[in-house]
Amino acid sequence: MEKILEINNLNVGFNIEEQFFEALHGVTFHLEKGRSLGLVGESGCGKSITASSIMQLLPSNALVKSGEILYKNENILNYSNKQMQQLRGSKIVLIPQDPMTSLNPLYTIGEQVVEAIEYHTDLTKKEAKQLAIDTLKAVKLPEAEKRYNDYPHQFSGGMRQRVIIAMALSCKPELIIADEPTTALDVTVQAQILDLIKEIQKNYGTSLILITHDLGVVAETCNEVAVMYAGRIVEYADTISLFENPKHPYTQGLIESLPDTKEKKLLTIEGQPPSIYETISGCPFYPRCSKKMEICTTAFPKTTQISESHTVNCYLY
Repeated sequence: MEKILEINNLNVGFNIEEQFFEALHGVTFHLEKGRSLGLVGESGCGKSITASSIMQLLPSNALVKSGEILYKNENILNYSNKQMQQLRGSKIVLIPQDPMTSLNPLYTIGEQVVEAIEYHTDLTKKEAKQLAIDTLKAVKLPEAEKRYNDYPHQFSGGMRQRVIIAMALSCKPELIIADEPTTALDVTVQAQILDLIKEIQKNYGTSLILITHDLGVVAETCNEVAVMYAGRIVEYADTISLFENPKHPYTQGLIESLPDTKEKKLLTIEGQPPSIYETISGCPFYPRCSKKMEICTTAFPKTTQISESHTVNCYLY
């Protein structure tokens, strides 16, 4: 199948007080057209930095040290600001974490969706308004025409997230990056938003990267999963293989800590992920790993191919 996105050996870091601290270490993965990939791991493992690197929305003290990000076989790290502005919002869109702060409180939701359409298309004001209303209807916003002139504060969190998804969809993008899109929402609304994202992907044929710490969400939504820890991908597999046969002790810990209807004891992973200020010579999961060996302190383990669609970076294999 055609690869829409390919990330090869991406290394990103930050200049902090005249020192350079690496945040992403050799991140490598790809996404095929029309497929969905879950990027999972605890907070601070590099998921959002990976998304910001793809969108080229990194803070000013960040530096892409090496690697490439290929969108349809073109390395977009070589793009100018103008080229990236044209790509962002039209071909690649980001659905951010917090719907409460992502909309401008001074403009109506209709104005904000129309602005996104007008920036990336040659439609007239009237055509842009009609497309905005149609897109708001597509994301199941109740009474879309009537609510077109309402302001963000008149909407609940779930409705605001629908508006943000409508803005993302309005120019028919080829790739959606959803960064923890349900974090600020309650459980029933989370389920509605995830169903909506799945439906959109199916109807529009859009490719999806879903960034989350919730493996339960990934199980329902994604074709493949990349498990991240301390800025590295430690396991990569199709979703069924990952849940039926997790190989990395970190992945096993994440799956075992999922709530279950059976009366089993809820397991946790002891300790905390390392910060970017720590220098790590071996496997970064070593201090927390129940299966650690002496070799784990020497160097980060090479990638082992478990099957055609399953790789792991662990000395156990």
